Amino acid sequence: MKTPFVGGSYQGRSKDINSQRCINFYPMVDKEGGKSVVQLHGTPGLVDFYDLGSNAEVRNCHVLGIYLYAVIGTTLYEIDSDGNATAISGVLDTDSGFVWMADNGTQLMIVDPGRNGWIFTYGGSLTQIADTDFPTPETVTFLDGYFVVTETDSGKVWISTSYDGTGWDATDFATAERYPDNLLSQAVHKGHLWLLGSKSVEVWYNSGAADYPLENIGVSISEGIGAAASIAQDKDSLFFLNEHNRVVRTQGYDLVPISTEQIEYRFSKYNLTSDAIGYIYSQEGHSFYVLTFPNGHATWVYDITTDLWHERESYRTDPSGFYGRHRSNCYAKFGLLHIVGDYFNGKLYKLDLETYLDGTEIIRRRRSAPHVHQDGKDIFFSAFELDFEAGIGLTTGQGSDPQAMLDWSDDGGHNWSHGLWTTMGALGKYGTRAVWRKLGRSRNRVFRVTISDPVKVVIIAAMMDATIGVS
Repeated sequence: MKTPFVGGSYQGRSKDINSQRCINFYPMVDKEGGKSVVQLHGTPGLVDFYDLGSNAEVRNCHVLGIYLYAVIGTTLYEIDSDGNATAISGVLDTDSGFVWMADNGTQLMIVDPGRNGWIFTYGGSLTQIADTDFPTPETVTFLDGYFVVTETDSGKVWISTSYDGTGWDATDFATAERYPDNLLSQAVHKGHLWLLGSKSVEVWYNSGAADYPLENIGVSISEGIGAAASIAQDKDSLFFLNEHNRVVRTQGYDLVPISTEQIEYRFSKYNLTSDAIGYIYSQEGHSFYVLTFPNGHATWVYDITTDLWHERESYRTDPSGFYGRHRSNCYAKFGLLHIVGDYFNGKLYKLDLETYLDGTEIIRRRRSAPHVHQDGKDIFFSAFELDFEAGIGLTTGQGSDPQAMLDWSDDGGHNWSHGLWTTMGALGKYGTRAVWRKLGRSRNRVFRVTISDPVKVVIIAAMMDATIGVS
């Protein structure tokens, strides 16, 4: 019979209640009468697009005209659609940490929070903004011809000269005053300027006033943002991590939680959450909000299409080798390409669902299922079978005989058995079955499947042959 196996990540405060994890898989829902309503599909791999050749953080990337611009370390790079890069003259003051980027069609503005702002003019060089009226910037966006900058450690909102990021006036600012908190983040969404402080959110618009055109539309929300760079948007909503370590999305002018208690508990165990970075991308009918905690070495992904969460991990060989946060540190849609920047090695990659490596590193995919139990009685497990897409092996090398490993926990996910391996079928062996037999007994078991071969992986369901004891 089928046993509950496919699902998202919802391991919370007590593993004895829920030990579900879904790592480098995303659940997909079939509404057209398929074999299984929900299946697990492998997350995209990473294909090299540009390699700086030295270790550095890709701090953000942005498309202007026909080029992709990426801040890597202290340098801005101009990259064409073939991955050919040119370093722009002029450098930033710092070499790490998220930077904000916005453009007005001909100028690209870069803000290093709490430090300085720079302007790159299309076809020119990168120069620090020299106008003495320019404030100490925290963030930047663009609205109706103006670069909009929030000032560090204040509630002030500044605008540039129309279509000129080098020109600033000491009187061209207003203050978000409905709540006495500092502004940490901002975004332009559906023509309105959303200003996010540590304890509040305000929504402004361009009134067209001659002196200073930005005004509050009358909307103020008594809930703030907890990580400035966590903000991201699709066509319908803004998404961000709020001050209470809860992920929310906007619905109209309301904030609606989308994270679960279990996920929020996981967030609470990180030493730092204010460094979280978020981006949204859409691929093959799914839109994903990707939220990475650099200090927590963790990446969580909310599938906006299915309302389900999963985790993503990458392997890092340097310095000591470990599985941690996903390699992507920022995102840009560049033509038809989904480009992400690496947080460590200076590389830009293409996200590709038909690539099964992160560059040259193995992707470990893992699913920990719900608990199997029955009123505290012994359950005798004769067999466990994984229903999957078989016969997808490679012609040579690792993956020519792809393997799946099954292990289990009989104490709520605290300790795990030794792993048992079985084949997923060499290339063309479409009838292969993955069956594990004589699996002992337990009163409370969690099954876990791990797959590390660089092949296409689709898990459809799981079946179990088991007998319930009398006590």
